[in-house]
Amino acid sequence: MQPDALTIITAIAVLLFVGLVCSWLATKLKIPDVLLLILAGMAFGHATFRGQPLVEFPEIFLTGMAILALAMIVFDSTARLRLREFDVFSIKALKLTVTSVFFTLVLFTLAIHYLLKLPIWLSILFATLMSGTSPDVLLPLRIAKSRVISLLKLESIFNTPLTVILPFIVIDLMQGVKTELVSEIVEQLVPFVMKFIVGIGAGVFVGIILFKLVQKVYTEVYSPLAVIIAALLAFVLAENLGGSGVLSVTALGLFFGNVYVKEKPALLTIESVLTKALFIFVFILAGLIIKIPLTKEFFLTSGLLFGAYILIRFLAVLISIRRENYSLGEKFFATLNVPKGIATVAVVFMLALYNIEGIALILDLTLAFVLYSIIISSIVASVSRVFVKR
Repeated sequence: MQPDALTIITAIAVLLFVGLVCSWLATKLKIPDVLLLILAGMAFGHATFRGQPLVEFPEIFLTGMAILALAMIVFDSTARLRLREFDVFSIKALKLTVTSVFFTLVLFTLAIHYLLKLPIWLSILFATLMSGTSPDVLLPLRIAKSRVISLLKLESIFNTPLTVILPFIVIDLMQGVKTELVSEIVEQLVPFVMKFIVGIGAGVFVGIILFKLVQKVYTEVYSPLAVIIAALLAFVLAENLGGSGVLSVTALGLFFGNVYVKEKPALLTIESVLTKALFIFVFILAGLIIKIPLTKEFFLTSGLLFGAYILIRFLAVLISIRRENYSLGEKFFATLNVPKGIATVAVVFMLALYNIEGIALILDLTLAFVLYSIIISSIVASVSRVFVKR
């Protein structure tokens, strides 16, 4: 039986309150709030009342929340990417991003395919989910500033859009390419390319309208609201026209972030408040919806796979900064400090609503990797002085 409106509102209020308490408690304990949010979601997911789940949401509501979270998170990350501020250090971070993503998509895909015996498309899908990093989840730890930490923060800015875009590109390919015949692939290539063109075009179109509005008429209330609405409009416009909503919001964010707009910091600050609320809600929902198998076999398999991921990451770090004067400790720090953040969880939350054979295992493994990466990164960050120099 589907819950009524009052039950849904009550559940939202309770989860947000619990999430707020978890975030506050994490700040006091100086641990990542992501960890407590997921664990709180998992606790709600296993709780029942008279044989029924304690918290339950309709699928249409979850779909709407997933789209809202994706749109705001992609816009928030891309709008802060300033192309004109690229310098030598940014190029180094971009090199690390490209190398790490490439190695993850190639070597980690093979590791998944042979260790888990998964189909190649599902292996690639899981690899794309692991391509992103999010050092900002470690902010409560107050790590001392250093060049390697700055490098990791820049890397996360570059790879966050990829983390969101690549899984949906893989899904489009999975659903579009039915056979291995060249003719079939060519036939599917045109609509696939059109998704890119329409998506980017819709994002730029909405971006131009938003730019004109906030430049000519700025108000403290309506201008920030226009930014939020523009991100949602870019997503739905592209999807309704047959394009990629994620690419549309990416194009909007890049456009808006790289043009001169009056009071831009204030506009993005208001938008970030909504993003933080979604941050809390999405992490709790991820723990609530995705139920990791609490079995010895699952933890052994996922642990072995995570070890392979760390080895591949170390190889990518060694190759990308081999000509830089980084110590071995800094290289180990860059290898182990790869926490998965809101972008990864938002995409997983969205994928949970897809009817794809074998997707359940991918979702379980992804949430397990989120937990593993945050725990290990937190431990490494807490003793960062051993690895890095100020």
